[in-house]
Amino acid sequence: MQSEQSPYLNKVGIIGAGPAGLATAIALRKQGIEVHIYERATALRPIGAGVTLSPNGIRSLAAIDTDIVQQLQQQGSQLNRFRIRTAKGWPLLNQPVKDDDYDQPFLAIRWFSLQEIMRAKLPPEILHLNHQLTHFEQTHQNVNLSFANGEMATVDLLIGADGIRSIVRKQLFDLEDPAYGGWMTWRGVQKYQHPLLPPHHTTIFAKRGKSLILLDNGQGYVSWALEIPMPTIHRSQHPEAAKTRVLQELSKWHPTLQELVNLTDADTIVERPVCEPMILPQWSNGRVTLVGDAAHPMAPFLGQGTNTTFEDVWALSTYLSQQGNLANALKNYENNRIERAHTIQYRTMYSAAQMRNPFLRPRWFKTSLGKVPDQAKVSEKAFSDWLYQYELTTEST
Repeated sequence: MQSEQSPYLNKVGIIGAGPAGLATAIALRKQGIEVHIYERATALRPIGAGVTLSPNGIRSLAAIDTDIVQQLQQQGSQLNRFRIRTAKGWPLLNQPVKDDDYDQPFLAIRWFSLQEIMRAKLPPEILHLNHQLTHFEQTHQNVNLSFANGEMATVDLLIGADGIRSIVRKQLFDLEDPAYGGWMTWRGVQKYQHPLLPPHHTTIFAKRGKSLILLDNGQGYVSWALEIPMPTIHRSQHPEAAKTRVLQELSKWHPTLQELVNLTDADTIVERPVCEPMILPQWSNGRVTLVGDAAHPMAPFLGQGTNTTFEDVWALSTYLSQQGNLANALKNYENNRIERAHTIQYRTMYSAAQMRNPFLRPRWFKTSLGKVPDQAKVSEKAFSDWLYQYELTTEST
């Protein structure tokens, strides 16, 4: 990405220090823009999650910073095999990961490793921890930010990179958080080796609509994610209770899976409800815009949250460097990204529905959230090619 000073931006505020916020900061600093990241957490600590980067996400991240991708390839694991097994470990499917049609691989890595690699690209003084945004107010010239710790800041542009339950989105469009999607997930990461979990593999263990997804994350780490359909949200009272719940669910599964979870530090296990996608007609208003899960919340069933985030960041930073004014830049950013993001959101809903009904086909899929885009109804192969062969362009899609 070329360094080019934006003529109308001197200082940008980013809410959230996850991959969305860090990638945005890296991209904008290359344009000579002063950037500050405001994060509500008091420290960035390891959490129990792995992330899969698909060709479209890696391609976008490489356009932002090629060195980051090189480090990810060194620390992560290139996935070359996909398997499905029963809860007891009996094989159902074993096939290669077909990435020959794409110019980038499928790569798995710990979420915290991704965060640390990206954070190292930024000077520490631009990251402000313990800064939970409580309110922002726009004027014609800037955006004034207020934080729970009593501090304030003024920026030319505010970017909400604060995830599915975005505070920025909530105030910008007067919206509540996305509705519960009928699934609970528990995720963890642990150093672990076992013949049942070979390197460079994705393995899904399945039983009656429940699934446990295991990924080799590189450097000896295995990430696991338990997904269970539930009519109402289940929240554990404390980390040990969450771990106990997972072990109870896996009590009759293969002993190796129970051992993996039992070794995982309870404090790092992430328990979260899966949300319904929120289909937003716009992502920007005035001097405020959204990227990543804040702009297009989606269920994790396609593994596209982080990948589409990097697509957003590349498009937003490119338009900010090319357009003559902020309004045009944000409008073109939306025109480029919204239709594609909506299509992926709808396809994640289809994937969730298919997990309940394996006989469901894309062309039959309907939802109460609106008309399903035609591209979301195509065959698995056609959709995968459309998704992973995404070309970075500043033309609307």
